[in-house]
Amino acid sequence: ARKAQAIWLKSFSPFLGRLCPICRMADSKGEGTKPSAKGTKRPESGNAYGSGPAYWNKRYRTDPEPFEWLKDYAELKELLEEAIGNKRDLDILHAGCGNSLLTERMYDDGYRGIVNIDNSQVAVEQMAARNAELRPAMKWLQMDATAMNFPEESFDVVLDKSLLDTMACGDNASEVIGNYIQEVQRVLRPNGLFLAVSYGCPGTRVEYFKGPRLSFLLQEKELKGSGSGNTHYAYLLWKVPGKVKAAP
Repeated sequence: ARKAQAIWLKSFSPFLGRLCPICRMADSKGEGTKPSAKGTKRPESGNAYGSGPAYWNKRYRTDPEPFEWLKDYAELKELLEEAIGNKRDLDILHAGCGNSLLTERMYDDGYRGIVNIDNSQVAVEQMAARNAELRPAMKWLQMDATAMNFPEESFDVVLDKSLLDTMACGDNASEVIGNYIQEVQRVLRPNGLFLAVSYGCPGTRVEYFKGPRLSFLLQEKELKGSGSGNTHYAYLLWKVPGKVKAAP
């Protein structure tokens, strides 16, 4: 089974590597830029996004002001509520949280079982300190999303807002993303939701969700631009219970 996965990833890798939207758009259109203290925009290299924790630790130390990638909670609220049946008593994981305000807004809207993870220790410490008094039930953990420490079937929902895009900018992107999505599947409960919000159109993303050891029901939604004017995409994946065998 692992050999089959490796063959699939290797065969698909060249195609996806050429079509990494966050890398192309960051370099060509200023996507992923972040306001500086003076209000001007500081361009970032898209390729740097996938270079690992050292890049992100430096970035968050230099500019700790929270930054929202792609869509904020107000723009995603209706989509999320529809997907989960407007329930608030769920265990939710935000993978690659960075210093996004997404889960702060969710917490204030009644969600309490929220765990945030990121591979940047700096981001995790900053956000934990920021929320310690106002949102004491929310958790912040430094963790690699491709090798999570959670037991199987720990969460009802996994949220990804451009983490997959970031991985697409790095080396061995297909292998890394394949490991990541398998981990998401592992920690999701049966019928649990994986919501990935991405720069990438279906032609550059859907095949990631079709690995030989994955079992999801997929729905795609186009999210029209608002603030930046750019179109983004939501991939809603529900874990199909009982169809995935343990790795040998």
